[in-house]
Amino acid sequence: MATTIRSTDLDFTNIKNNLKIALQNNPEFQDYNYEGSGLSALLDVLAYNTHYNALIANMALNESYLTTAQLRSSVVSLAEAIGYMPASRTAPTATVNISVNTGNLAGRPSFLSLQRGTKFSTTVDDVAYTFETIGTITAQDNGNGLYVFKDLLDREDITIKEGTNTTKTFIVSGDSPDSVYVIPDKNIDTTTAFVSVFTDLTSTSFTTYTDLKEADTIDDQSKVYILRETPNGFYELSFGDGFTLGKAPEPGNRVVVEYLSTSGPDANGANSFTPISQIQVPGAAGNTSFNLSVTTASKAVSGSVVETTESIRKNAPFSYASQNRMVTAADYASLIKRNFGYLIKDIQAYGGEDAVRKEYGVVFLSVVFKDDVTQDTIDKTKGDITALARQLQVITFDVKFQDPDITYLETSVFFQFNPKFTSSSIQEIQNRVEFATDNYFANNTGLFEQSYRRSNLLALVDEVDPSVLSSRANLKVQKRYVPFLGRSESTTLRYASPIAEPNDEEPTITSTGFFSNGVKVRIQNKLDSYKLQLIALDDSTVLVDNVGEYFPSTGIVSIVGLTVDSIIGGSDFIKISGVAANESFSSPGQNQIVVYDDGPSFVQANIVKTS
Repeated sequence: MATTIRSTDLDFTNIKNNLKIALQNNPEFQDYNYEGSGLSALLDVLAYNTHYNALIANMALNESYLTTAQLRSSVVSLAEAIGYMPASRTAPTATVNISVNTGNLAGRPSFLSLQRGTKFSTTVDDVAYTFETIGTITAQDNGNGLYVFKDLLDREDITIKEGTNTTKTFIVSGDSPDSVYVIPDKNIDTTTAFVSVFTDLTSTSFTTYTDLKEADTIDDQSKVYILRETPNGFYELSFGDGFTLGKAPEPGNRVVVEYLSTSGPDANGANSFTPISQIQVPGAAGNTSFNLSVTTASKAVSGSVVETTESIRKNAPFSYASQNRMVTAADYASLIKRNFGYLIKDIQAYGGEDAVRKEYGVVFLSVVFKDDVTQDTIDKTKGDITALARQLQVITFDVKFQDPDITYLETSVFFQFNPKFTSSSIQEIQNRVEFATDNYFANNTGLFEQSYRRSNLLALVDEVDPSVLSSRANLKVQKRYVPFLGRSESTTLRYASPIAEPNDEEPTITSTGFFSNGVKVRIQNKLDSYKLQLIALDDSTVLVDNVGEYFPSTGIVSIVGLTVDSIIGGSDFIKISGVAANESFSSPGQNQIVVYDDGPSFVQANIVKTS
C-alpha cells in the first residue's frame, strides 16, 4: 500500500509523526517501539533535516519576490532588476550668503572665486560638523571692494552640504576592464558623486562620467556609470560594456570618484556657519588674507539615512511602471518621490478631472514635506518639481500644487483598571497607555491614505497590561482657522469626516478662546441647532446669536462675519472641534490628511472596585 507524506507541512513534530505513520504502515517496521528505541533518535535526525531543508527552500522562494523578501540585500537586488536604485544617505543641505569686504585694497581683481569644497564649521547639540560648497562660486567687485558670491545660476543663496569630501582612486586592469569598483563607505551620499576618468596615472586631463539615471539616451559612446548598493552596505561602481550600454574605461585608465561621506540626519538643524579658512585676495602688494562673511539663508535640512527596506518595496514597482516618464498620476507621484524623496515625506497626485472642482489639462500635486524643511526650500523645490515634470511629461499638462488639507484628531481614551492583576501603579499603567496611544497615531496618521480605526487603537490599549480590563475612546475632528486679525471675515472649513448631529445636552461644535471686540469668547453651536453662536468665556452669555452654521453630513463648518482681535495663548490659529459622526473611524479623502493633536487629547483610568 502506498503511503503519502504531506511534504508541505514544515512543523518538526508533524514531520516526525508523518514519518512514524509511514513506517508503521510498512509491515517490516510495525513491531518497533518508536518512542523508546534508537529508531526514535533516527527519526529526530530525519525530521530535523527535513524541517531544516524545508525552511531553507521556503526562505529561498520568499527571497525571490519583492513583496515577500525579508533580507535587505534581496529587496535591493530585486528592485535593481526592475531599474530602481535605492536612495543612499543624503547630506543635510543649507543655504548661506557669502561675501568678503576687501576695503581699499590696491590692485584688487574684478572677480573672485571660491572653489568647490570650501569648508564651513558648525555644531548641532554640541557635536561639530563640517559643511562645504558643492560647486565653484564667483563674486564681482561692487566698486568699493565688496564681493558678494553667486552660484552658476546667479543666485546669492549658496548651497552647502554636510560631509567629508572623500576621494577613491581605481586603476582599470588590462585583464578585466569591465570590473566593478567597490567603495567601502556606508555613509556615501551618491547624489554628490563626481566620477572622472583619466587616461593614465599622471594625466591631468579627464573625462566626466554621469549617472545612468540622468542619461537621456545610451549608445556605445555614452559616458555613464552605475553606483549601486552591495549586500554588505557598501557601494560598487560599474560602467558600460563598450558596445550598447555605454563606453567602458580602457585598461590603464585612472578612475577617480569624489563624494561626500555624510552624517545624514544628525546635522539637520545647523543654522550658524563659520568659514574654516580665509580667502586670499591678490593685490598690488601681493596676496592678502580676508575673512569671509557668512549669514544663514536657510538652516540645514533633508539629511537622511539610507532608504528603508519597506520604502524600496513600496516605491520600486511604481518606478518601474513609470519607466521614467510621466503619463499617469501614479507616474508623477513615483518620479517626484524618487527625485525629491530626501525632502518629501509623502505625495499625492491626481488629474484635474478627478478634482472636487474639475479642471481639465491639469495635474494636481499635494506634497507633505519633511518637518525640518524651510518655506524657502519648499518654494524652490516646487519650482524644481515643475521643471522635472516639463522634462518627463509625455503630454503637456499644467502642474498645480495643492496644499494638503489637514484635519486634526482629538481622542479621549478611558480604560478599566484592576490593581489586583498587576504590580504596577495606576500611574505607570496610564503612562504606558498614553505611550501606546501616541505610538498608534505616530504610525497611522500624518500621510495620505492613512486612517484612524478605533478598534485598532483599543486593541493596543487592551494589550498594555493584564490589569487593563476594557477600554473605549471618543473622537473629535478639528480644523485650525487662521484669521486676519481686526477684520470681519467669513470662511469655510471642510473636515475629513462627517460631524455629529446637534443635541440638547452639550454643544457639538466648540472652539478655543479668542478676543472679539475686546471680549474673551469662543464659538459653539446652539443646543439642538446647526447655528453657530459667539459665547462669552467668563459667564457663557450669548454675545452674537449667529456667526454661521455647520452641516453634519458633509463635515463643513461655515463662519460668517467674525472679527478676531487676538487669540488667547498667543497662537496664530483658533482650533474649531466637532464631535465625529462616526467615532469608530476617520478615513480622509482626496488631498486630505488626518494628524493627531495630543494637546486636548487625554487618557483616563477608571479603577474597578474589588471586594
